Amino acid sequence: MTEYWSGAITFTGLGSGTDFDSVIEATMNVESYRLNRMKIWGDQWSSKLDQVEEISSELALYKTKLQSMDSTNEFLAKSASSSSSAVASVTAGSGVEVGTHALEVKQKAQNDIWSTSSGWDKSSSVITETDTTFSVQYGDDEYTIDVSAGTTLEGFVRLINNDADMGDAVRANIIDDGNELHLQLRGLDLGADNAVTIVDKGSDSIDGLSPADFRNSQQAQNAKFKIDGYPEGEDEWIERDSNTFSDVIDGLTITIHGSSYGETVDLTVATDTEAVIANIESFLERTNAIRDAIAALDEDMELTNEDGEEVDTTGYEVRGNYGMDIIEQSLQNILASAGLGFEYYDADDNTGDRYASLASIGISTDADENSTTFGHLIIDYEELEEALTKDPDAVARLFAADNDGVSYDSEVSFDSSISNMTKPGEYEVEYTVQNGAIVSATIGGEEANVDGWSITSVTGDSSGLAVTANMHADGTYSGTIYLRQGKINQTLDALDSFTSAEGGTLNIIEDSYKNIIKNNKTAMEKEEARLELKHQNLVEKYAALEALLGEYEDVNSSLESLIADLE
Repeated sequence: MTEYWSGAITFTGLGSGTDFDSVIEATMNVESYRLNRMKIWGDQWSSKLDQVEEISSELALYKTKLQSMDSTNEFLAKSASSSSSAVASVTAGSGVEVGTHALEVKQKAQNDIWSTSSGWDKSSSVITETDTTFSVQYGDDEYTIDVSAGTTLEGFVRLINNDADMGDAVRANIIDDGNELHLQLRGLDLGADNAVTIVDKGSDSIDGLSPADFRNSQQAQNAKFKIDGYPEGEDEWIERDSNTFSDVIDGLTITIHGSSYGETVDLTVATDTEAVIANIESFLERTNAIRDAIAALDEDMELTNEDGEEVDTTGYEVRGNYGMDIIEQSLQNILASAGLGFEYYDADDNTGDRYASLASIGISTDADENSTTFGHLIIDYEELEEALTKDPDAVARLFAADNDGVSYDSEVSFDSSISNMTKPGEYEVEYTVQNGAIVSATIGGEEANVDGWSITSVTGDSSGLAVTANMHADGTYSGTIYLRQGKINQTLDALDSFTSAEGGTLNIIEDSYKNIIKNNKTAMEKEEARLELKHQNLVEKYAALEALLGEYEDVNSSLESLIADLE
């Protein structure tokens, strides 16, 4: 073994024949036991940190997916159809109500189109021998271009289309009727207000391009139609300057393709059951992926030491971490329990939520240990489809309600709540009326503000909740407000608490593991320094011993020589 100390090279065992290198190596192996354990320990914690970061990534994907369907409008997909695609097509957006609307179309919206009566024999025909101008009025604006002497028909078309102003209002084309070429001008926008007018230049007009030389082949006009018989007057119509509009019926986009004057076309909106089921499947897919990721934390870590031998990692599972247990249990509780603020359905008086838990619509946890989906949320499709047929809105609320308030009592009505302030749940409201006015009121057992017949909570979990008192006769009344939060939004709130940069459960775990790894690295550096010093001392010690033994060997040789001489 060769070592470098202060620029010198030391070879041990050359003088005495003793293998001090092996002695030093054996000693250092014993001394390195603690460092080796530190390395293994550090690898174990690094592996645990990797697993936690993988869970964090899975939760981020989970959160992104849930945010795409965290409202009942997004979750409860709708489809729309038209009884005549030749007259109109229709698409359903968020918030549209299920039902059928009758559409009668008198006319489509059109742009203005003008063409010259007479024509030219070829596109290279010169249209003017003098410098002049050409002007059109489009709506309320007038546009003018300069036309030089010798300009041809095709050059004139380019002048119009390439002009920064006029080219954005009208477009010019050459139309060949088989005998001669005609100039066509068309407005680029639909609607009666976007008419094209050729400006009369009198004697300065270009021959063949004066107002009298053009014919209106298509007149600018608005779309005219009735929805569900409105407006009622025979000559009264809803008008739009476009054939596609979404401001007539909330959530419905209608595109007109033709006229149905005197007849109606049915526009039908229905719940898109397949799309809703796809949303539910997507929710369960990501939920099961999280469950699988957490379950995988129980699997043994595969670590080896420097000699390639497997290391026992028993006791280093991440799943046993208190914070990770909180995450797992919280998600399980959310999906196994009734929704926050949901009241179980009472068929006798038809109150409460028809579907208050996932189990009520056919979603359960697979308890068959021999199943490939053991521990996963699974769907009874027959039961789910029955629920969607019976009450699709109730299914959507179970998943995506967001502070959706309701009361089943005649004494009070829900007015409003404040997002991120009023917590979902069940709140008892009590108020007393004397001499035709409310004299005291509480919400959730806490004194509330009163303004006329409006009662507002200002403290506690119900803070921001506003209700209306419906009983005005003297007396004391009570009722219950249910502020509902669906499983998706309840899960999103939990994910926020898990992944928050400040105080989030996962971030606390990650920071803790990183500190452990950092402290272990510092301890390893100190131990490596101690071992290096130990190794240096051993080399110096055995080098000195080797030198001493060499001296004794020299003395021994001298004595043997003297004895030999005496003989």
